[in-house]
Amino acid sequence: MEQESIQLSRTPVYLDSNVIIDMADGREDELIGLILRSIYNGPYCYPFSAEQISEITQQEKPERNQQRLVFLADISRSLYLENSLNYLGFKLETTVSVHATLNEAPMALEADTLFANMVTHEQQREARNAYGLSSENLNNLSAQDAIKAIEAALTTKDHGGLPGNIQPPRSLTDFLRHSAENMSEHFPDLTNQPSENPELIAKNNDYVGLFSLIDTFGFWSDLKKTYVKGSRLADSRHAFIASFCAKVVSRDKRFLKKAEAAYSYFGLATETMSTEEFKSSLKTIL
Repeated sequence: MEQESIQLSRTPVYLDSNVIIDMADGREDELIGLILRSIYNGPYCYPFSAEQISEITQQEKPERNQQRLVFLADISRSLYLENSLNYLGFKLETTVSVHATLNEAPMALEADTLFANMVTHEQQREARNAYGLSSENLNNLSAQDAIKAIEAALTTKDHGGLPGNIQPPRSLTDFLRHSAENMSEHFPDLTNQPSENPELIAKNNDYVGLFSLIDTFGFWSDLKKTYVKGSRLADSRHAFIASFCAKVVSRDKRFLKKAEAAYSYFGLATETMSTEEFKSSLKTIL
């Protein structure tokens, strides 16, 4: 397959894994029809990612995997949005070949297992309460205003006298910097891998860190049963990849809200849409 990046003639839309599964398993026939019309007549294209494939397949269900991979190949037209140590961009690749590489390099799954409960759900709530933040209040704000409220809480928090003139984080930027430094110090095998684009890797890590911070401080945080699975780590990677598209579509409201907050923080224009909102949009333009 072609290995160099390609120029897109259509506007890319990123579909969350739950949207792909709903269509592939026969629960969103209307959306399938609308997406196919938007592929043939414009204006959109639907690149796939390794993260999607990882979530729509299971090792013990090869027949269903094949059906879903064929479906994903049909709607993506083999347009692959790769996010690797050495490359981030659009290229042509088969869903089957990307699926095969996931079985060879399960690093992301190992990382999810490692970090899922490094901070427990209870510790997360304690940290949130210490800053005077709550989901009850933040979830009633827009994504932009929620980020402002979190930043204000970090800036004004009275930590009292800390030993050794320790300076606590006073902003999300401070937290991301401290997080990057701690990761590099304590997990060098994960953070200091050779890369042709270290700036891209650093940006990716910032998205993962920010997404977790937004969840920690209470904006549309995961419920405990979801939190212990480490789903926010996979969600953060989806949000990062989707930031290179015009829209991201999901039926997971918590994911969409946190993604919107992350895009607001980084000053990006990617639009977040629910499945129903996207269907209505497609009906309007087709």
